[in-house]
Amino acid sequence: MAVIGFGEVGPIFAQALGARGCAVAVYDIKLDDPAAAVLIRDKAERAGARVAGSLADCLRGPQWVFSAVTASQAGIVARDAAAHLETGQTFIDLNSVSPKAKQDNCAHIEAAGADYVESAVMAPVPPQGVRVPMLLGGRRARELSPALNAMGMRTEAVADEVGLASAIKLCRSIMIKGTEALCVQSMQAALHFGVDRRVLASLAASFPGVGWDKGYEAYLIGRVAEHGQRRSEEMREAAAMLEELGQDSGLATAIADVHQAFARRGRGWLGEMDDRGSLPAWRRLLA
Repeated sequence: MAVIGFGEVGPIFAQALGARGCAVAVYDIKLDDPAAAVLIRDKAERAGARVAGSLADCLRGPQWVFSAVTASQAGIVARDAAAHLETGQTFIDLNSVSPKAKQDNCAHIEAAGADYVESAVMAPVPPQGVRVPMLLGGRRARELSPALNAMGMRTEAVADEVGLASAIKLCRSIMIKGTEALCVQSMQAALHFGVDRRVLASLAASFPGVGWDKGYEAYLIGRVAEHGQRRSEEMREAAAMLEELGQDSGLATAIADVHQAFARRGRGWLGEMDDRGSLPAWRRLLA
């Protein structure tokens, strides 16, 4: 097996595959940075994976190749990987990019004679690890899904066509990330006027059972503070999807802007948690 990209997701997949007896090679472009390379090698050692000296080295021989990079690098990785892949290898694209981007990536990989399967990761990978729900698409998706599940994963093949799994994910993301962005801006304005507790009480009355009276706003704001940068990149892919459909992408772009801006402010804030797991510091951060 091979894993390209060794940030948050890569080490989790490498360790899980290694635990199943697979030989795992990993590669990350940040290995060119001496400081980052030390951290990557340390993570790889803990995961029981071999750090490849180059992308070509990483892709020499593995049956499955998992691409887990940032959205901005997903297309570059697919194009560069295609130069080293052969018939019999399968490129599994975990990246959160638009359906059109997945289709373009597929074209690069299949032109090389290898197989391509898109994977739409439907929830945060930590803490579920490789048990995170994943939707698969592509000509070999229905064949590959049972094999991945036998390795401890939780996948479902939803289409023989590439792009539909990612469409499901991004359409859902507009709702989920949009709710988080709405919460950030609503609470920011409410704090300015000193009416945040009244607003939350009103939301709890209008939507009983959601948890607005039990710190749900802290959870939503915390997700943006922790993952806002990655979420903003995903929402820009959602905007690209809408533009490809001829729809207005302004809302998705605005959601991305809120996530990106708030993520910069939220660094270092998440450690301030009380015994109930709520995040009272969000009021100080938004003020």
